[in-house]
Amino acid sequence: MGDSAVPDGRLVFWTPTASAPAWADDPRAPALVHEDHVRAAASRGARCVDPAWIGVSFGVGRVGPRQVGSALSAWLRGHEHLRSRLVTYGERCARRTLPASAVTLRREDVGVFADGRAVRRQIEAFFDRGTGPLGWPQVVFATVEGVAGVTVFAGADHGVVDAYTLAMIPGEVRDVLRGEGAVTRGPTFLDVGAEERVLTDRAPAGPEHADHWRSLLRRAHGRTPAFPLPLGASEEPLPQRSAYHRLLDGPAAARFAAASGAAGGTTASGLLACLALAAAKVAGERQLSVISLANTRLDHWRAVPGWLVGLHPVRIPTAPGAAFADTVALATAELRRRGPGPGSSLPHINRLLRREIRPRFVVSYLDVRRVAGTPPRPDDVMLRSRVHGRPAVYLWLTRGERGVHLSARFPDTAVARTNVERFVTAAARAAARVADAHRAGAVPASA
Repeated sequence: MGDSAVPDGRLVFWTPTASAPAWADDPRAPALVHEDHVRAAASRGARCVDPAWIGVSFGVGRVGPRQVGSALSAWLRGHEHLRSRLVTYGERCARRTLPASAVTLRREDVGVFADGRAVRRQIEAFFDRGTGPLGWPQVVFATVEGVAGVTVFAGADHGVVDAYTLAMIPGEVRDVLRGEGAVTRGPTFLDVGAEERVLTDRAPAGPEHADHWRSLLRRAHGRTPAFPLPLGASEEPLPQRSAYHRLLDGPAAARFAAASGAAGGTTASGLLACLALAAAKVAGERQLSVISLANTRLDHWRAVPGWLVGLHPVRIPTAPGAAFADTVALATAELRRRGPGPGSSLPHINRLLRREIRPRFVVSYLDVRRVAGTPPRPDDVMLRSRVHGRPAVYLWLTRGERGVHLSARFPDTAVARTNVERFVTAAARAAARVADAHRAGAVPASA
């Protein structure tokens, strides 16, 4: 949860429970990325699995604990994949699922806290021990009743949710509290996982897709691209640090989107262009090489919660002083080449390349205003666990009503803290210059 603000007040933990006889075998094949996630955790052993949850916090106003409990129960029962689990039996992975009526929430009144930092530590520890890929539940909740009302915290193992899912949760729970939307209709993540395997087996990725990956790896001497500046870290796992930046406020984000559109691109390609320009400015790089994350939901999966994220190789040529419009054109071409849909998760890519790759520099973009259902409010906050890991830099770019925010995760070393800050600052300045120039009626020749 990093240094995110948490209110003081009355803290309550909510844990899904069900009786053992209620579980039933489920023949649906799991999504390959979820199966791979569970297998990897099982191979390390339950005691060696670091917390890997992500979550969201959001306010629901002045409601009583009984209302909150009923709403969270109804919401959970409406999401089939959150009342299901994968069980490993040697080389086999089997699914077991609960009927909605079997799920209840156990309430634990933790106490009243006058310090929000103490509340944050309690919630973080609860999420650490209450979520995980090998057991059930994989999602738990905490609520804090403070002077401004009730804040809900939801934490879930990454195997069953992604950022798109997190952005959907606040609106869905608020809808339930208003008496709407307690039941999710249409396909679920369990259906999608089975369908995804059929689709990818029927239409496997062509040689061109594999060639793009092999080209990216070849340019990085057989590895995935690295962050363009030193991180001061060895290859051993070490604590990771998080940082948050607001790149553009709401009006500036609108101007930036217009400038990117005038250059033939989108906000996503415009932001990638700014990252490329930052790499050129602070590291002298002639190109930005990175792995991008993309939502793989097909149209009829648009409202499906789960883990539906693909990886794509991206390479954007650039140089110090390059024109923004030219760089946007190159970034747009790269994003168009990705192609939507299934078959691009990490285990799919490993199968395609017949080797295991480890992403070292990753960029994601999500416009939370475009998620299915009621969009999140500006004060809703996405959360993630503290992790240990090998040196890597992840940048999550999010556009919402208040503008564009960047969240970063990187090794907790002095060198990495300095160099990630340098890179992000250069990208933010490039984006600000584009937005300011568009207010003046022209896109800058360089950014």
